[in-house]
Amino acid sequence: MEEKKVTGWTGWVAFASIAMMFVGVVQAVYGFAALFNQNWYVATGSAIYLFDIGTWGWSMLALGALVFISGALLMAGNAFGRTMGVLFAAIGIIVNLVWLAATPVWSILGLVLYSLVLYAIIAHGGEMKELSKA
Repeated sequence: MEEKKVTGWTGWVAFASIAMMFVGVVQAVYGFAALFNQNWYVATGSAIYLFDIGTWGWSMLALGALVFISGALLMAGNAFGRTMGVLFAAIGIIVNLVWLAATPVWSILGLVLYSLVLYAIIAHGGEMKELSKA
């Protein structure tokens, strides 16, 4: 069987996996903060929005764990990690498109970054498995 060539794009895949693990930790911290501070509310100029903060906290905690695990699996070259990395990068692109009018510079930077990460995972994500074997 022919061995795949490992290119420099694995650096972008590694960046994507490290970023996913970091975001997973941050989301988990948000979840823990929500669970330990149940009296949180959001006040705007004309309305107050009350949240079921417990449900939101557990959701953020679960999402954070899933994103962290996906990032670790992506680093190892796992197919599930690649799939979840593509899914999270696609969601990031959509979110940045939504926020384009509010924060154009950051949204464009996010679009470029997520696009590069998406390309790296789709086209070169399998090289991480070859890299981890070496």
